[in-house]
Amino acid sequence: MTAVIRVQDLTRAYDMGGGETVRALKGVSLEIAQNEYIAIMGPSGSGKSTLMNLIGCLDTPTSGGYWLDGVEVSRMTDDSLARVRNEKIGFVFQTFNLLPRATALHNVELPLIYAGIKSAERRKRAEGTLERVGLGDRMNHKPNELSGGQRRSGWPLPGPW
Repeated sequence: MTAVIRVQDLTRAYDMGGGETVRALKGVSLEIAQNEYIAIMGPSGSGKSTLMNLIGCLDTPTSGGYWLDGVEVSRMTDDSLARVRNEKIGFVFQTFNLLPRATALHNVELPLIYAGIKSAERRKRAEGTLERVGLGDRMNHKPNELSGGQRRSGWPLPGPW
């Protein structure tokens, strides 16, 4: 089975100034196949969040490589990484990160706006997505009108679907 995510000898060091360097990751290698579920576990300070930031293309490694769907992303520019996040990666945050004044429909449409999808197509896709996750009857509700489970239900979905 081909790896969707492959990291090889990944390291991440942070220069704290004054000659102090924090080595958050030290040579991590990992492969994750399509449809495989994994858990990243470890004690506080072990590098879990750093690894997730690298895999999520929110940060770049100090050394080593990261391939997403066979494409090396570890050396991409910030603009290229933003495109990868928009097209390939979905995040589920503990605090939801939904726009509080926007409806569920608009919150789901937002990544499609950034992807340049035209309004009518964007709305059709967002409505279909909300239907698929069982929120068709809640699409005009704002986040504070949804339960915690409903707020988390598939958000944000990887785009552009």
